[in-house]
Amino acid sequence: MGNTYYILANDTTVIDRFHICTWELPRESSYIEFGLEFPPETFKNSNTIEFYLAIPDVRHNDSVTCLLDNLSDPQNGRFVFNDIVTGIDNIGEDSRDGKIIKFENRDNMTLLPCTINIKDGIICLKLRKPGKHEGSLYCRILVKYEKRGIAIKKKGIAQTTYIYDLKINEKRNLPQSVYELKNSQNLKICYIRKLFCLHALPDNFTFSFIDNSKLKNIRKLESSAFQRYLPQIMGISKDCYNIMFLKDEAKDDNYSYSLFTVCTEETIGSKQIALAIGANILCTLLFAISSLKLDDSIGWYLQIPWEYWAALGIVIALGLYLLIPLKRLRK
Repeated sequence: MGNTYYILANDTTVIDRFHICTWELPRESSYIEFGLEFPPETFKNSNTIEFYLAIPDVRHNDSVTCLLDNLSDPQNGRFVFNDIVTGIDNIGEDSRDGKIIKFENRDNMTLLPCTINIKDGIICLKLRKPGKHEGSLYCRILVKYEKRGIAIKKKGIAQTTYIYDLKINEKRNLPQSVYELKNSQNLKICYIRKLFCLHALPDNFTFSFIDNSKLKNIRKLESSAFQRYLPQIMGISKDCYNIMFLKDEAKDDNYSYSLFTVCTEETIGSKQIALAIGANILCTLLFAISSLKLDDSIGWYLQIPWEYWAALGIVIALGLYLLIPLKRLRK
């Protein structure tokens, strides 16, 4: 599936707004949020609807959480939807049935819970028709990428490059698994009117390339507020993140989107230090050996001081550390 995301449903479903928010935590698990805002007419032919999210590299043991409870807090709603929340009401007798969230300057919205199932790299979200609603309908989930990142990572000697190449509903790259699911379940790719994408990145990252035609802003992350909104992401509390906001809209009948961003992180890691130490020892060893006066009547290897052999052994060990992944050495 590479770097392409797909949203499918049983009918020709229109998604008014599709939200993506990535949380890149170096050397930790990363997270990605998906939010779907769609009209109530989506339920006109059924009391339930299923959205299928085909996400790159998602695994059956990854944690996927419905964020209804997180959004039900007025303070959290204010940060996520960028408007003052004037009230939140239950849809039914049980708060788990969903919420109606009311804003000061925008239309009200109905927050829906979802049943989540992961199979063969596809996340299925099953939603029930609400007993009552106001405004558009909305569902949001959080996916945890266990001990791995979301971006394409390219490691260098002095820096690491993070490539965010997000393609949404691009048909020319339709993988076989999504093609088979689409045909077997009689699904259709959803039409997305507007796409909103946010990348939360450590503030020591440098933005090397951004599509300025889609960039809205870059700002400091309100860490305390977002820690309250997403307590699942412990790393937010470090207060060292910037957030970049990208936005795009559908052109005519085009179903697909493409967002490309490149960030770099200056790094001097253990392998860089090992390379410098190894190069220094090797150069010193070559100069030292060239100054030795060897006796032809005795084997040359017997005349090399043991300290030289020890230095050579250290260089070989460092070379193995640089060339062979640590996981292979442990096997």
